[in-house]
Amino acid sequence: MRLFLCMVTLATSLVAYGDIYQWRDDNGKLHFGDRPPEQSTSEKITPKTSPAIQELDITVLHQDFTLPDADGLHDGTLQAIRSIYRRYRSDFGLDLHGTAEVNLYLFKRQADFRQWMVDRIGTSNPNYAGVFIPASNEVAVWRWGNDQQVAQTILHESSHVLLYQLSPASPVWLHEGLAQYFQTLEVQPDGRLKVGTLPDAQARIQQWIDEGRLITLRQYLSLDDAQWRRMAHQLDAIPYTVAWATTAFLMSKPVGRSTLRKLLQELEKTDRRPTLRRIDQIYPGGLTRLEYDFFRWAQSDMAPHWY
Repeated sequence: MRLFLCMVTLATSLVAYGDIYQWRDDNGKLHFGDRPPEQSTSEKITPKTSPAIQELDITVLHQDFTLPDADGLHDGTLQAIRSIYRRYRSDFGLDLHGTAEVNLYLFKRQADFRQWMVDRIGTSNPNYAGVFIPASNEVAVWRWGNDQQVAQTILHESSHVLLYQLSPASPVWLHEGLAQYFQTLEVQPDGRLKVGTLPDAQARIQQWIDEGRLITLRQYLSLDDAQWRRMAHQLDAIPYTVAWATTAFLMSKPVGRSTLRKLLQELEKTDRRPTLRRIDQIYPGGLTRLEYDFFRWAQSDMAPHWY
């Protein structure tokens, strides 16, 4: 679920990437990169998925409005949902056992959207712009803002439904971080994918840095799901903002993407929540290096990521 407060999100910058390689230098230090080094022996660690990738089934079960076809926004949004699914499959190596579907409900009126929520879960909230129900792979959105905002809401909630099908045990910070990250995904005319930034979140991160109030990743990643949700329900900006920032940072470099892949693949196999100790083991240089790299990224200009 998303609050209006968190609906206007940020955009970040990413570089294009394909295969991922790892190698050790003469001093034994582990490196990751998009290209193999010329002088060292490297290992390709691009994740492999099962040969038969199940096609995603997107069904619009209720539709009171259509995003502008003149700009290609409606079809582009549906295409972007498929692209998010492929990213989860190919980039993170997640295999799907069972259904691969997103069932959409698009309401023009908030009253109809809220009634749908009551019918499904017995309650509603005037602050929600979109909602997802993992048990039935349903996404409902009402036309609360401009066309671009509504399209991003559809992508955000669809990302939740997809990740629940692929990795249902993922912690809430990772679910929200990936949903915010992929909500800005746009399919370009040449087929490339662009993931933008979330300006409001980016501005909050910069403000917290300037004021010396940015939470450390050790503190943030130590929050359990109940603590995270309690802060979010109190309208604290930290849970959503740092979820986006942490995910965008990890997606910005090969070592971060490799860390995310390992966490998600282990979740898929064991259903165990990633602990600080495990993240310390996975990220080269451990949590100390992770904190250092994150703060350097947070102080940099954030450009779009390209796939």
